[in-house]
Amino acid sequence: MTARGRSAVGRRRNLSSHVRQLTLAALGLGLMLAVWSLAAAATEPVRIPSPILVFDAIRQNLVEIRALEFASFGTGGIIQNLTYTAVNVLIGVATGAGAGFVIGLLIGRVRLIRNLLEPPLLFVGTVPVLVLLPFLSLWFGTGRLATNGMVIFYTMVTVAVVTQQATTNISNHYDNYALSLGASSTRVLLQVVRPAVIPEVLGAVRVALAFGWGFQAIAEVLGGQIGAGRVIRVYAQYAATAEILSIVFSVGILAVVVDGIVAGIGRWVVRWQE
Repeated sequence: MTARGRSAVGRRRNLSSHVRQLTLAALGLGLMLAVWSLAAAATEPVRIPSPILVFDAIRQNLVEIRALEFASFGTGGIIQNLTYTAVNVLIGVATGAGAGFVIGLLIGRVRLIRNLLEPPLLFVGTVPVLVLLPFLSLWFGTGRLATNGMVIFYTMVTVAVVTQQATTNISNHYDNYALSLGASSTRVLLQVVRPAVIPEVLGAVRVALAFGWGFQAIAEVLGGQIGAGRVIRVYAQYAATAEILSIVFSVGILAVVVDGIVAGIGRWVVRWQE
C-alpha cells in the first residue's frame, strides 16, 4: 500500500472513531435526560424540576435575571455571570499551572530546592482547599482575588506535584542519555525534560480545570459579588430549584466545552507522540 493509501485509511479510521465517540456521548446524554425526567415525574418540581422547566429557566434568565435586581440590586443574566466565572477559572488555572510547572521542575531537578520545598508542598497538598476560603476573604475581601485564590492554589499544588513526579521519573533515563551525547544541562532541561513531562502536566491541568469550576462557584456562593455562584446564592433564598439547576447545568455545559478545547489544544501540543 502506498503512503497516500495508508494516510487515507488512517483518516477514515480517525473519522470512524470520532463518530463512535460522538454517538456514545449522545446516547449517554440521552440516558441522563431520561433518568432525570423519570426522577422529576416521581416527585414534586420544587425538589427535582423536569428538564423542560430547567431549560425554560435558562431561556428566561439568559440575558437578565430579575431576582438579582430585587434581592441584591445586581444586573445581568446567565451569560454575564457565567462569563465572569469562566474568566476567573481560566485565569486561575493558567496562573496556578504556570507557577506549579516551574516549581515542579525545580523540585524535580535541583536537589537543594527539592529538600527545601518538597515537605511544604506535600503538607499544603493535604490541606482541604475549602479551609483556605475564610482566610482569603479575611485577607482580600470578597473581590476577584479572594474568590479566585482557591483555584490558583489547587491548580498550583496539583501541577507542581505531577510535574515533580514526571521529572523524577525521567531524570534517570532520557537526560542521562542526552548528557552522554554532549548536551548541556540547560539543553537537557529545555529540549528533553520539558517536552517529556508535558503530556502528564496537561492531564493535571485538565483535572485542575474540572475542579476549578466547583471551587470558583463555591467561593462565589459564600461571598462573591458577581458570578454563577452569586446567582445560585440568590436563588437559594427563594428555593427556586429550577433556576438553581439552570445555573448548574449551564456551568456544566460550559465546563465540558472548555475541557474539549483544552484537550484539543493538548493533542496539538503533543502531536509528536503520534
